[in-house]
Amino acid sequence: MKAITALFSTLLVLVNFPGYIQAQKLLAVQKVISPAQVWLDTNGNAINAHGGGILFFEGVYYWYGEHKLEGKSEAQFADGGIHCYSSADLVNWKDEGVVLSVDYKDKKSDLAYGCILERPKVVYNQKNKQFLAFFKLYLKGVGYETSNVGVAVAGKPSGPFIYHHKFHGGGSPNGSGDFSMFRDEDGALYHLTVRKPDKTFVIGKMDDDYYYPEGKYNVCDGITMHTEAPAVIKRGGDYYLLGSGSSDWKPNAARYFTTDKLTGKWTFHGNPCLGVNSVDNIGIESTFGGQSSFVFPVEGMKDACIAMFDIWKPENPVTGKYIWLPVEVKDGKMSVSWRDSWNLEDLGQKSGIKKLQMIDN
Repeated sequence: MKAITALFSTLLVLVNFPGYIQAQKLLAVQKVISPAQVWLDTNGNAINAHGGGILFFEGVYYWYGEHKLEGKSEAQFADGGIHCYSSADLVNWKDEGVVLSVDYKDKKSDLAYGCILERPKVVYNQKNKQFLAFFKLYLKGVGYETSNVGVAVAGKPSGPFIYHHKFHGGGSPNGSGDFSMFRDEDGALYHLTVRKPDKTFVIGKMDDDYYYPEGKYNVCDGITMHTEAPAVIKRGGDYYLLGSGSSDWKPNAARYFTTDKLTGKWTFHGNPCLGVNSVDNIGIESTFGGQSSFVFPVEGMKDACIAMFDIWKPENPVTGKYIWLPVEVKDGKMSVSWRDSWNLEDLGQKSGIKKLQMIDN
């Protein structure tokens, strides 16, 4: 009897041991994406990568987003830098840590704590073998009137990224706001953004290093003024731009545009969203409660792509959730339909995509 009691006590200790609990979390491999619900990384912690984007490199997806600080509202400077996660299956994400931090020591740094660092997007420059992170950067104490595009560089996708420089986007001394970095098939990189202060949507080509705009920005004819949160994808020779209106932190109806030439005329098509967010009971008039942040193709699956949206919580931004949904393009028309949960099998016919696997690098 004593032996049984001792064994039971030992099992209780093991079950409550942190390492055991951690192992159980790691074994609980997720198989579906559940929009608008808490999304845990492989450590069992809520993913902290807001307003982000995806980079696919050598078989691995990297998710970069705003690292929000615990206990801080947006008004209290919640921006802590860029957080990165990695995955082989787009469902289970390994925490790679904060790959670019704000500067908590040097008050004169461009990245001094108190700056506003938003919407990071990372691209790879084949010429320089360099990863570049672009982000909206409002210097400490400046507010939202004048914006910069911050640029940081790294030698590998998981960082660390080193702050490199900043520039005024949009061809305006006031800079630019929300943006998309789109690399075309010929390797040319474009900065599509809303210009400050008039809220006109413009496009500029970056130089070969991807460091600075190469020349003047051109107005994107046909894209409605005050279009924010742009995300660009190319399908079937046409470019699709998903975006939102301008209503501060509050969600509004999504909108999308198409063109057959990035610097040409764009056509407005209205709201691509369908259905209702059953978690929060929010429909398409408010984009399921979210705002677009990125659209990206799924490697190995023909024409499959995913739209990323953020549910903003300005009073406690670290608790903001994510909405990821499949994008359908049929007969030249884009649609994004609500799903309570889904997996890659729902995207269509597979074409060499790897089975679910964990990242351990």
